[in-house]
Amino acid sequence: MKKGATTWVFTLMISGLSLIMAIPAHAQPADARAAEILQTVREEYERSIENIDDYTVVSDMYTTYYKKAYDNGRPYFRSRSETDALGGMESTSSVSDAELFSPETFEKLKNNAIYEGTETLDGHEVHIIFIEEIEGLLEDEEDLDETLTEMRIFIDTQKWVMRQMAFSVEAAMEDGMMRKIEPVIQFRDYRDHEGMLIPWETVTIISGLDDALSDEERREAEEGLKEMERELENMPEAQRDMVKQMMGDQLEQLKNMLAGDQMEFTTTVNEVKVNTGVEGFD
Repeated sequence: MKKGATTWVFTLMISGLSLIMAIPAHAQPADARAAEILQTVREEYERSIENIDDYTVVSDMYTTYYKKAYDNGRPYFRSRSETDALGGMESTSSVSDAELFSPETFEKLKNNAIYEGTETLDGHEVHIIFIEEIEGLLEDEEDLDETLTEMRIFIDTQKWVMRQMAFSVEAAMEDGMMRKIEPVIQFRDYRDHEGMLIPWETVTIISGLDDALSDEERREAEEGLKEMERELENMPEAQRDMVKQMMGDQLEQLKNMLAGDQMEFTTTVNEVKVNTGVEGFD
């Protein structure tokens, strides 16, 4: 059975940067300016991780472990994420987490990029790179009703890091109609960790949810929220306080999503640890 349109909401909450994995190649000619910018981003990234073998990012939503790997001599990081929402630990398998930089993904991205100029975003000048006809984003795409149709990447012209990613997603509804969802992910408060810049705040804004949710999906989401609230009430006080602190405003934001057309939530990093010898990667 296919998953509903709400898949995108919860995937974005967990995936973060890994949303640009597995972008396939298309026949359109490469844009030289876009390719040059992406090449600079990659070179700056590889320089910044020369002394980093692994790192761990602990946020208010999940913990992600990164381990350096090589593909044809080019470095990138594989990742493994864990979340203990409501006291239940869940762990994803180790996957190739491109974050734009695994060699195969990078080449496909570069070959499909179109340069759209510059603008100012939150006080930073950024290059705008456009990619269209994106497929194969999620590992279980064949089970989903959503198609990622295009994406824009906003790259800082000075620090060569991503400031924002904007997506257009087409979601198939039960009535056979297609609805558009427009997620935007903003990366803020970059901090230097052994030469690598990591955003300590990630803001996700998803528009178009009112039309994208069917009545059944809205009822299921509302029941899910009520169940979470019941579980919280039945927890010991200390555990309940810990979970509420960990989740921050997420429950309230989900309620607002169901009540309106847009959802906005922020993930904040609490700690970054570098070169600690993380394990769990095959």
